[in-house]
Amino acid sequence: MRYLPSSPVEDRALLDTIGVARAEELLAGIPEALRLKRDLDLPTQGSEQEVAWEMMGLANKNTRFCAQFLGAGAYDHFVPSAIDAMVSRQEWFTAYTPYQPEISQGTLQHIFEYQTLICDLAGLDVTNASLYDGGTACVETALMAVRVAKKRNTVLVSRGLHPLYREVLKTNFAPHDDLQLVEVGLKNGVTDLADLQAKLNGDVAAVMVGYPNFLGAVEDLTALAGPVHAAGALLVSVTQEALAFGWLEAPGKAGADMACGEAMSFGNKPTFGGPFLGFLAVKDAHKREIPGRVVGQTKDLEGRTGYVLTLTAREQHIRRDKATSNICSNQGLVALRANIFLQLAGPEGLRGLAEQNAAKAQYLRQRLLELPDMEPVDDPPFFNEFVLRYRGDMAALQEACLAESLLPGLDLGRFYPEYEGCILWCATELHTRRMIESLVEILARVPATV
Repeated sequence: MRYLPSSPVEDRALLDTIGVARAEELLAGIPEALRLKRDLDLPTQGSEQEVAWEMMGLANKNTRFCAQFLGAGAYDHFVPSAIDAMVSRQEWFTAYTPYQPEISQGTLQHIFEYQTLICDLAGLDVTNASLYDGGTACVETALMAVRVAKKRNTVLVSRGLHPLYREVLKTNFAPHDDLQLVEVGLKNGVTDLADLQAKLNGDVAAVMVGYPNFLGAVEDLTALAGPVHAAGALLVSVTQEALAFGWLEAPGKAGADMACGEAMSFGNKPTFGGPFLGFLAVKDAHKREIPGRVVGQTKDLEGRTGYVLTLTAREQHIRRDKATSNICSNQGLVALRANIFLQLAGPEGLRGLAEQNAAKAQYLRQRLLELPDMEPVDDPPFFNEFVLRYRGDMAALQEACLAESLLPGLDLGRFYPEYEGCILWCATELHTRRMIESLVEILARVPATV
């Protein structure tokens, strides 16, 4: 945050310049009856140090966890301090969205680089500037798929897709009477291929599956792509944990026609639930239907490299009722952090981080299964999340963990009745062996089921 001092002398000069005697006169447009006639119930003044102490006191009322084993769409990863330093550089700042390239070269450059990185990770040709979050990225991708697959009005959605993403899809599809969402069931933690084949017909525009899915399982996109493409539909992968791209085959190379999801794991913290960073990548043939904007690289008349808005649908700004999408902005700062993170890590660094996540999740699962009340559920390949059934008292488990400042995994019964009594556990590179051992020791003390 910038420090902008304002002394009484400077305030007086400002008022004199605009010809106003008192600051209160600036409120003349507000009816008298609506104005507050008293001071706000706040301390009249305080030094910077006193204010800092007050804010610290408020912050200390929050629960602080020494270890978190909860993922489910928001993941805690290490963020290098270089990112905070680099995002504050002035070339990334602009007073407005980048319609005027001559004054927005820094912003356009980092968006172009972000797009290039997402295309590399997704194994696809074109991506847009960015989207609000994984849920709205799902919506934009589904609607785009319907536009691409003309005369088809149905989107099949795997039950393994993030349940909140599915709710966002339902909400946004509801106003469209001609569009249908149909759920495909699960078998052994992944999309049921037989159920999928039974529901594929000439009305299906696209099939959306998690990669990895909400239960942490890695879907076999290649196996799914065969019947989906044979039915003339598009295969869409949805990735809620983008760090998995360092471990898994790029979805575009595994048969996906479109890839979307959440990329906040790259250089961003899940602070109080956000901000998030939706991404969407497609094949070149579909680029004309992509929402938002696409930044391109070019040369000016003197041969210098420059960046411009290559593709943006103008009706999104002036004819909103006929717009293909109303995504008119991008998560600029969050995308910039992801850009810097990926360039600092590089391909080898990203792969190394992903390997750590996978290895620590394997170790966490192994140690938890040594407890008498933990049982395996299904056995699909997974990245850094997995499901175990807990035969003990779920409330007692959660209470024991919270008492030791540990955040346990997600009780899946909240979203999946068939997984009642199951917990979705997560491990990342931030989990040490000591943290995992502490969790196991705490759970071992929870009273056994009577």
